[in-house]
Amino acid sequence: MFKNYPLLRSLALYRYMPYRFALTALLFLGANIGIALQQFSVGQAIDHLKYANSSSMFAYALTDPQNPWFWFTVIILIASVRAIIQYLGGLSSLIIGQDLLTILREKIFKQVQDLDIKWHWKHGLGEVLTRTTRDADKLKEALINFWRQVFESTLVVLVSIGLLCYYHPLLGLVPLLFIALGLGVLFYLTNKMVVLDHQVGLAYEKVSDSLSENIHGIRVIKAFGLEGDKSDQFSNFIQNFIQRSADAIGFGARYLPIPQIIIALLYVWVMGFGAYLISEQQLKVGQFVAALLMANMLVFRIESIGHVLHIFAGARASAARIWQMLDVKPDIQDGDVQPDFRSDLGLELKVEGLTLQTETGKSLLKNIHTHFKPGQIVTIVGKTGAGKTTLLNMLNRFFDPNQGRVLIGSEQQGWYDTKTLQLKALREYVQIIPQENFCFSGTLAENLRVAKPDATPEEMTQALYLASAVELLERLEHGLDTVIGDKGVTLSGGQKQRISLARAILKDSPILALDDSTSALDAATEKNVLERLKSMSDLSSSGSKKPKTIIINSNKQTTIALSDWIIVLDHGEIVTQGTHTDLIQKSHFYCQIMGFEQPYSSQPTAVCEEV
Repeated sequence: MFKNYPLLRSLALYRYMPYRFALTALLFLGANIGIALQQFSVGQAIDHLKYANSSSMFAYALTDPQNPWFWFTVIILIASVRAIIQYLGGLSSLIIGQDLLTILREKIFKQVQDLDIKWHWKHGLGEVLTRTTRDADKLKEALINFWRQVFESTLVVLVSIGLLCYYHPLLGLVPLLFIALGLGVLFYLTNKMVVLDHQVGLAYEKVSDSLSENIHGIRVIKAFGLEGDKSDQFSNFIQNFIQRSADAIGFGARYLPIPQIIIALLYVWVMGFGAYLISEQQLKVGQFVAALLMANMLVFRIESIGHVLHIFAGARASAARIWQMLDVKPDIQDGDVQPDFRSDLGLELKVEGLTLQTETGKSLLKNIHTHFKPGQIVTIVGKTGAGKTTLLNMLNRFFDPNQGRVLIGSEQQGWYDTKTLQLKALREYVQIIPQENFCFSGTLAENLRVAKPDATPEEMTQALYLASAVELLERLEHGLDTVIGDKGVTLSGGQKQRISLARAILKDSPILALDDSTSALDAATEKNVLERLKSMSDLSSSGSKKPKTIIINSNKQTTIALSDWIIVLDHGEIVTQGTHTDLIQKSHFYCQIMGFEQPYSSQPTAVCEEV
């Protein structure tokens, strides 16, 4: 119903705090009724001055409504009570605003976590940061001002117009027409300002993207001497943001006075028509003064609404961008099956007719059929862009195929389509180490415990040993408690790769896939790591049989030498597969990839049996 009205949808967030919402509404209601009562009391006090008697003026100040001091006392009491209520209402609205901001940011963060990899590739970090910071802050500001201005001002207008009509119908109805006309112009201008603020938001995203890119790529920038060019580029983005902001501010400065002038005419009307009513003895002097006070307050309140509408214009654009993100449905939908596989029996993966295409129809994978068995190291080789990483990313559903399926299980434990499994369960069984060796900005132990939160120091040390990273642990000043810096900035590429390997080993998943995750290791270290991984396929740390399925994306000969089976991809298709010995004798394409001049056998190229 409110999908096309993002700001109204945002107001629905108040449902998370219904009691505080109701309490705040009552507090503001009481505070604004108090304003009208104050002004009414001022008029009463002025009108009763003529009844004042100096001898009894103070004696009956609290009991005689004909005594002006009675009304002065009432004014002081109302002002005091109203000040307390106003303070409590303002404090409550600020707390609500912060709570709403927290809820909103948590929703955005959860959505960012739930969205699939494909979405993240299309949308930059700057866009996500803008939604979480600038857009969320502007929306919070609008939601707070909903209480402090819109709701409050609406109550003031209704009560004040009611009292003016009580004095004389035309004294209240004509100002109401001025208010309606002024607000109509304001809403028209607000729609124009929404467009301008949307452009400001896009310019801000460019600034955030550029800043993030320059910080993350600082080594490349320095290596190629691009500091000046990147500074100029960032300066251009800043200037564009400033210009867009100036356009939005300038538009408001030029046109917002128009509705303010229209609304200010109500004060002129109340003054002129009120004077006429006094001359006709239809209005008392005190009532006239009270009417002027109300008119002055109305002008002030409506002008403040103009300022708030300016805030709302920006918030509408921000809310639209936030809800646009929150409304995205992930392409990868969670399944509902949570199988209880026995890892000591080993797990297999069957790939049946896997086909993946881009949105433009370009084929990334074509009719892939293969079988990954436990106790084996299977290496996927191929030229750059052949689809090796894409195939690995489909095993734990970073992507879903257009056709075909991936089955997990075994003949003993049954087979399950990975689409039917809960994502968390699937990724417990299938662990992929990506090409990007990401480390969190914490200690070494905290990075390892990402895989196993309750891991003991002994378990972490064993995982580091299997990843050939014990010497790294020995060199760190505080051992496992050493802070490794933002994204592991204090570590080399090879060290980060070994930590990623140790993290995956600690996870102890039955199926382990390495997406070129040993590329930064020297030949000797890589051989040690792979030999230890191979030993894990046969024996667990406890000594019981616990075979693992290990899949590696690599073209390195040191990796292939330890492989039990090799799958050769080209342009998204399996062109051949078999053992290294078979392939170098029968496949010219394989020899070409590996850098051999020709097959060792004179036999024609053949496809070896499938796994």
